[in-house]
Amino acid sequence: MPHTKRPHPSSAEEQVHVVRWPVEASKLEHFRHKGVLRLLVIENGATPPVSTDVREDWVRSPITREDFAARISALRARASSHDVPALDHDGLLRYGSRVVPVSPTEMYLLRPLVQRFGSLVARDELLTLLSTRGSTASRNALDLHVMRIRRRLLPLGLRVRTASRRGYLLEALG
Repeated sequence: MPHTKRPHPSSAEEQVHVVRWPVEASKLEHFRHKGVLRLLVIENGATPPVSTDVREDWVRSPITREDFAARISALRARASSHDVPALDHDGLLRYGSRVVPVSPTEMYLLRPLVQRFGSLVARDELLTLLSTRGSTASRNALDLHVMRIRRRLLPLGLRVRTASRRGYLLEALG
């Protein structure tokens, strides 16, 4: 893929999923997992969840149509202004103007990290992916793969950060 943004439609055209908070909390987790744009409508004076993801924003209900449309446009613009890595089917990981090849197993493990760039991916999820590849799915095997992925990402200006006993987070160095 020749660009550094998400490999699906441009963020200016990308669908924004609206989630009523807190009523649709499980829906929010589903959309976070997919890495799609989402706008939370905070209802009944609830406290909005904390998120640093550029692909998420919130508004309080009630809101005018004009303000709602403006918030959707702002969310799309903010998301499109951030470079995110892209992993193609040929095993090339792109970030900015740089490209590195990755092995098939690394590609399989990187896919959820890239899709949820800047968000946590559970360690158990990566162990499950590793086991479906027919590889040894031990903690040590996963640690070895993550170590190799970390080395591979350095020239791109990316890193995999560990969230102790919970999972991993792919993010830009800096």
